[in-house]
Amino acid sequence: MPESETVHPAGSADFDLISRHALFQGVAPETLGPLVRGCELRVLAHGDVLLTPGQRNRSLFLLLDGQLKVRLDRVDSEEGFLIVPGECAGEISAIDCGVATAFVVAAAPSRLLVLSESDIWEGLFRVPEIARNFMRLFADRFRARNEAIQKALEQQLRYEHIQKELAIAQEIQLGMLPHELNLWPEIEVAAEMTPARQVGGDFYDVFPVGPNACCLAIGDVSGKGVPAALFMVRTMALLRAEVLKDQPVNVALAKLNELLCADNPTCMFATLIAGIIDRRSGVFTYATAGHDAVLVGASGGQFQPLPPPRGILAGLDKDATYDLASVSLGSGDVLVMYTDGVTEAMNADHRMFTLARLMDCLNTKPASSADGLARRVSLAVKDFTAGTMPSDDLTMVILRYLGAE
Repeated sequence: MPESETVHPAGSADFDLISRHALFQGVAPETLGPLVRGCELRVLAHGDVLLTPGQRNRSLFLLLDGQLKVRLDRVDSEEGFLIVPGECAGEISAIDCGVATAFVVAAAPSRLLVLSESDIWEGLFRVPEIARNFMRLFADRFRARNEAIQKALEQQLRYEHIQKELAIAQEIQLGMLPHELNLWPEIEVAAEMTPARQVGGDFYDVFPVGPNACCLAIGDVSGKGVPAALFMVRTMALLRAEVLKDQPVNVALAKLNELLCADNPTCMFATLIAGIIDRRSGVFTYATAGHDAVLVGASGGQFQPLPPPRGILAGLDKDATYDLASVSLGSGDVLVMYTDGVTEAMNADHRMFTLARLMDCLNTKPASSADGLARRVSLAVKDFTAGTMPSDDLTMVILRYLGAE
């Protein structure tokens, strides 16, 4: 019994309240008095648990004042139905001598009359009016429970339907990402995107721009879930369209930013990097919109971040301009782009993976392939987080330049 719960025999002062209960409707006071006088009166504080599933119960509880809530799945669930004064609890287990089948919790300070097994069968149910009233209360409760179960099933079906739709959306989103990454023998590319939810706001893209160059891009949209995924699709499509217009990549980024600002009522934005790699010279020319720095490793090792060219987040200021930067890659050099889902991946102790750990992982040994380096980073993040639920999408693009033939 909870510390806040009190019990005392029902006395004559309680009789008026007891006689107004629906179970005793139409019963003469002289008939009712001997049946309930001396029965236990229980007082519950808000939050006290009266019954728990699996608990043996032989009593019928009549709610005199206050409020109880029946919860079918767990004690703190928001789902269920209320018991108000004039109704009862524990009727099923009291009748079939079984166990309680749901949580019954005081939703407000409450007073209940407790009728024992002998009170029920040897006294109350011998009065026809009480037996008839009980059957009506039992039918009402059965109907309320059926409605609660039906509502729970409908919510479960809606949830399952949403989950199926999100799974399809995830397939569509992942299907939009390029899968043929190694376009020429001079350039080896590996890319990976793991959404924190079914769908996310990260993206990458790799596509040819003319016969001797290709574009590499990576981005991270603000927010999570479906809104971020929709904004990601828009950003990815507009970026590709602008880059393919035969203009400098920083100009393409400025026009992308202008288009994102033009129709953006939710004020969403994206950080991103877009660059062009020339397969003959190894020159990577790029622009950034508030994204993490590009990392470059000479001969696949000794990684260092490149100073990012000036450029703010895309989607915030339609007049923003973006600077251009370039780096010349030699044979075996590796370029790494990533989203903050890598460096900010968190373990159970709420510690982040950090850029320092990423650099240590990259510098462990020279990269023998872009795929191998991507797997190394993924495993390092996985080992660090040790099964902790990800809070952000994890995306990276790794390019290894093999040089012209």
